[in-house]
Amino acid sequence: MREIVFGLEDSFVSTLGAVTGIAAGVQDTHIVILSGLVIVSVEAVSMSAGSYLSNKSATEAEQEVLHEEGKTRSAAIHTHLIRSAVVMGIFYTIGGLVPLAPYFFLPIDFAYGPSIFFTALCLFALGAWSASFSKKSAWRGGAQMAAISLAAAVLGFVIGRAVDALGIGVAF
Repeated sequence: MREIVFGLEDSFVSTLGAVTGIAAGVQDTHIVILSGLVIVSVEAVSMSAGSYLSNKSATEAEQEVLHEEGKTRSAAIHTHLIRSAVVMGIFYTIGGLVPLAPYFFLPIDFAYGPSIFFTALCLFALGAWSASFSKKSAWRGGAQMAAISLAAAVLGFVIGRAVDALGIGVAF
């Protein structure tokens, strides 16, 4: 569950912020889609590797403590580490496609709204779902994740517009 929530949440937020900023800065659908696909792909691999390595480090530290106490742990750990990394990569990719999808079908000026709306909706659902496991308010969990999403979109949009206004953008 940790890898699913972390992968989706991180991808929703970072991809939404990035594609919103790129769209606001360059106003070119091809660049937005290319950038979005590169970001999602590279980040999915990075997050998978990070999941594997961080879980491996934590497991090795735990095994060392158990070893010092004269206890041992199952050999199925390696399979668990790989499965966690694969789950992270898959859900990161799925999450990244949500904010990017509207740019495949709509002009940039019309894609902002659906990208932000559907990402915020997915974040709300993810927050509500994850809150249900901790016996916390689904509405509060959902609202918290959706608010994070909107903050990322606003930040990306502001940076994209500022770069465009300053003339720092890419010249073609």
